Amino acid sequence: MAWYENFFDEWYLKYWVQPITAERTNREVDAIIRYLELTPQSQVLDLCCGQGRHSLELARRGFQVVGYDLSDTLLDHSRSVAQAEGLNVEFVKGDMRELPYTDQFDGIFNFYTAFGYFEHDHENQAVLDVIGCALKPKGRFLLDYPCLEGRMPNWKTQEYFEYDDGTIMLHEMLHDTFNQTIKNNVLYITKDNHRHRTGFTLRHYYGRELRQCLANAGMNFLAAYGDLDGNPLTNRDTRVLVLAQKQ
Repeated sequence: MAWYENFFDEWYLKYWVQPITAERTNREVDAIIRYLELTPQSQVLDLCCGQGRHSLELARRGFQVVGYDLSDTLLDHSRSVAQAEGLNVEFVKGDMRELPYTDQFDGIFNFYTAFGYFEHDHENQAVLDVIGCALKPKGRFLLDYPCLEGRMPNWKTQEYFEYDDGTIMLHEMLHDTFNQTIKNNVLYITKDNHRHRTGFTLRHYYGRELRQCLANAGMNFLAAYGDLDGNPLTNRDTRVLVLAQKQ
C-alpha cells in the first residue's frame, strides 16, 4: 500500500494539523483569493483538500468550491463541519492524478505540501496535466510547496512536538540529494505509551523543473513568491508560492 493511502488517518487529523491556527488559514485563504483573482462567481477547486480548512473558509466567504481528496477520514471530517455550519461546499473522493473535470474551474490551488507524492515523475506530471485540463482557459493555478534551497542551510534531520494531551511526535527527515526525495519517518507516543508509526515520502522539484512541468501541462509560469504577501523568492525562504495560468 502506498504511503498516501494510509498516512492521512485519525492520527494525522488529531495531531499533525493541530498546530495550524485559524489565523494562518485565514491568511492563506486571503492569498488564494488574491492570486487566483477569484470573484464570488468563480468556480474553485481545492486539490488535496485534507480536513477542508481552506475549502470551508472559502465557503464561509461565499465562494463556490469543490474539495477533492483521497482520504475518507479527512473527507468525512470536512463534510461534518460543512453540514454543522450549513456551508455549501462539495467534497469529492478521488486520486489527484485522475481529476474528472474539463474546462470547469476558474482557479485551482494545492496547499500544504500536497505535490510530489509519487515515486515516478510521470505520475507527478499527470497531476499537473489534469489540473491544466480542469482549468478554464486563462484559469489560474496556485501551488504551495517547500523551497529546499532555503531549508538546506538549517536542515534538521530530527524534530519533536509535544501535544496538549501529552502525546509526543518524533519526526525524522532524510534527504536523498541524488534522487531529490525527502523520506519522513513519524512516530507518535501517547502518554500511556501507545505507539503509532507512519511516514511519507516527497519528490522535490526545483524551480526550473517545475516551470517545465507546468509548461508540459499547458500552463504558463507567472510568478514565484517567497511568502503569502508576494515578496520575491530568495534563498532564505523555506516555502514557495508558484502561480501559473492555463494557456
